[in-house]
Amino acid sequence: MKDASLPFPAGQRVLGRLQGFLARLRDEGVRVGTAAGVDLGHALETLPALDRDAFREACRVTLAKSPTDLARVDRVFDEYWTSWVGVPVPPASEEGKRSAPRERRGTASGIPPRSRAPEVEEQRVTIEGRYSPRAPALGHPLVPVPAERMRRYRSGARRFRRVTATLPGRRWERAPRGSIDLRRTARRGLRTGGEWLELATRDRALRRTDLLVLWDVSGSMREHTSELFALVHVLHRTVRRTRVFAFGHEIEEITSLFRGETYARALPELSRRLYGAGGGTQIAHCLAEFRRHWQTIVRPTTTVVLVSDGWDLGETPELARELERLKQAARRIVWVNPYAADPGFKPETAALRVALPYLDLLTSPSGFPRAFGPNRGAGVGRAAG
Repeated sequence: MKDASLPFPAGQRVLGRLQGFLARLRDEGVRVGTAAGVDLGHALETLPALDRDAFREACRVTLAKSPTDLARVDRVFDEYWTSWVGVPVPPASEEGKRSAPRERRGTASGIPPRSRAPEVEEQRVTIEGRYSPRAPALGHPLVPVPAERMRRYRSGARRFRRVTATLPGRRWERAPRGSIDLRRTARRGLRTGGEWLELATRDRALRRTDLLVLWDVSGSMREHTSELFALVHVLHRTVRRTRVFAFGHEIEEITSLFRGETYARALPELSRRLYGAGGGTQIAHCLAEFRRHWQTIVRPTTTVVLVSDGWDLGETPELARELERLKQAARRIVWVNPYAADPGFKPETAALRVALPYLDLLTSPSGFPRAFGPNRGAGVGRAAG
């Protein structure tokens, strides 16, 4: 028995219909792995069968990895689950199976190509493979960014270093407290007949920055990896005291890939290193792992640069706790989001909503050079793009 109000046909056709839906999404450019499909199936087990809105939201949460994916999921959802409800599927005979032409690789039952009429029969398929909570890695191919953009990044990194300086350099400057400045004290004494009535003091000027970069290399960041690598490399070359960590499901230090390497030489090496990176992001888990293994490198003089799009698979309460601990240990936190330059950008992902109270600056890679212009520091919640 079928119910026209259901978002999918009842009975044994549900699995095939879901497979066809995932295939249509792949055809539209949405990177949907086996893990995402299984996650959607688990979500549907807990939803009311007649709740179409809940079904749509489950698809958005489990299958979309970027704002672009969200728009594609919504469009394909409306096309697929509206135009194909109630299409009869006659049982396929063994003779028909042998004579049926082979479908192109990557398609699944329940969805023909766009040009095919609705009355085409659905094909029964068997999906082979095992479930993994991590989506398959697609690699991170890196390409050089234009020279003009690299110059803007270098200019912004130099301003960033001056604004975030927390460590003493070589030069001295006047200070209300510090060591006695004998020359200035002697010159002042000339005004009072040689008597040193007032001592002048000096201290080291703050010229150096203590920098920590936490770089999200998950699957949703794949299309921005080249641009973000250029930014991270410039920061490492400009600020000597820089440690770089890459994270997705796990976190590891990759500072050695940047140390002493030019941009052209580091590009292919990092591309090989990140080939296996991908899947979803667990920011809270990775921050907890960082705290357990590298907490001692975060000091009250440290500026943390967190590079991520904010698409998180973890629990938001845990993320809030980890960000609060990081904020207490560090001097400031800067979040670089690749989508922050878009005119319609709003920090509406769960991770960004949780993170905003702990951020000193929210900016984009293109807005990073302008975020630290003359007389501008890290403003709370500013999206520079």
